[in-house]
Amino acid sequence: MNKKHAAGMCVISLCLLAGVSPHVHAQSAAEHLSLQQAISLTLDHYPSLKAKQTLSKASIAHTTDVSHNWWPAVKLVEEATVGTDNGIYGSYFPLGTIPSTSGGIRAANRGDVMSGNIALAQVQWEVYNFGAYRSQREEAIQQQKVAGMDADITANDLTVAVVRDYLGMLQYRSLMQIQADNIERTRSVQRAVTAIVLHGLKPGVDSSIAAAELSKARLNYLDIQNSYNSVRMHMSMLTGLDTSAIQPDTLYNNGLLSMLAGTGDTTSVAASHPVLQYYNGLLLQQQKHETVIRKAALPKVSILAAGWMRGSSGQFDDVYNKNLFSGLSYSRRNYLAGLALTYNLADIGHTRDKMREQTLKTKAAAEQLETTQLVLDNSLRQSKLNIRTALDKLREMPAQLNAARAAALQKMALYKGGLTNIIEVTNALYLLNRAETDMVQTRNAAWQALFTQAFAANEIQGLVQQLEQSRIQ
Repeated sequence: MNKKHAAGMCVISLCLLAGVSPHVHAQSAAEHLSLQQAISLTLDHYPSLKAKQTLSKASIAHTTDVSHNWWPAVKLVEEATVGTDNGIYGSYFPLGTIPSTSGGIRAANRGDVMSGNIALAQVQWEVYNFGAYRSQREEAIQQQKVAGMDADITANDLTVAVVRDYLGMLQYRSLMQIQADNIERTRSVQRAVTAIVLHGLKPGVDSSIAAAELSKARLNYLDIQNSYNSVRMHMSMLTGLDTSAIQPDTLYNNGLLSMLAGTGDTTSVAASHPVLQYYNGLLLQQQKHETVIRKAALPKVSILAAGWMRGSSGQFDDVYNKNLFSGLSYSRRNYLAGLALTYNLADIGHTRDKMREQTLKTKAAAEQLETTQLVLDNSLRQSKLNIRTALDKLREMPAQLNAARAAALQKMALYKGGLTNIIEVTNALYLLNRAETDMVQTRNAAWQALFTQAFAANEIQGLVQQLEQSRIQ
């Protein structure tokens, strides 16, 4: 019996020690998806970024269109008509629905018809409008820049999403390994306890408690596995990879402490941050639109020119030619040229109203930029605090972990000697599992703090490259 007990204790001790050690998969690092690869795949694949990039190209086309606003309007008209020719003295506004009659004025209507033909070439060119064209072009250029900045924000947001999912997979994968080790420890304890109970040295309830703990460990594993698969599915959506092909690289944890210790307090929010650039671009766009509104109300100088030819089957002495085809040839030619200055006085009130509205929009854009700056500043300060805390905790974690290992071994030895109960053993195993879980969660918090600081300082790509170098080393 003593040999059996000794064998049981040996198995339990080996399982406890094996469960504490980090689990290393047989897969090589080359079979894992690196963070840099995940980011590159997402930026090349994700549709929303492609949509923003297409809209950016559309804004370039819009800028070209606006830059052509100064082109003159050139109209060519060829019109052949057949109808009566009865006129009368008087003026009216041609609202576009009343046909024009040019010809004889008589005491009574005449039912004879005549044919007519007119060809017209007209040019209207707004040659000077006190900078309105330039303001429209500058606003279009700013809109083009904002569209490009919007695409940059989307790329930055996708990068952050990939980092968040990648860190989540690292965390859940480590937690799965911890729970797998916990299951093996609990299963070994259950076998040993069952053997002791069967020999009548412990009550039967001990084996039931051990079985319940084993079931609980399995349920915890399933919950963590579900969370891991959910994050991996989201990563699959971002990268376009098959879910089974996505495995995070745990080698990144090797350089965590040195990276935390290497961060300085001099890091600041970068003025080149995509979010700041975007909202600053929106502010400039609103200011440009103010200029457009003011310029649109100024006078306009236009060059007008027209030339036309007319033909008619009616003659100057009020004789109607029976041959209507004679009216299709041109018999009169005219031209007209002029310079026009136009100014709509009613625009003064409308411009004042539009400017009042636009000024408020500009103010809102400025406030949004200020808010964004405050949020980034606060995020940076919080990340620095979290980095210091994570560094202190990671330095303290080994003491907790070693103590939990020793406690688990001692409690099992005491249980074997009849000096404690199964509850104390399960509590010791729980403490060990908790210590291992705390280590994983603290590492995850440290990574989150590092990337939050990198995000605020617009240095995510630099941090990723630093990770790749430490991973290779």
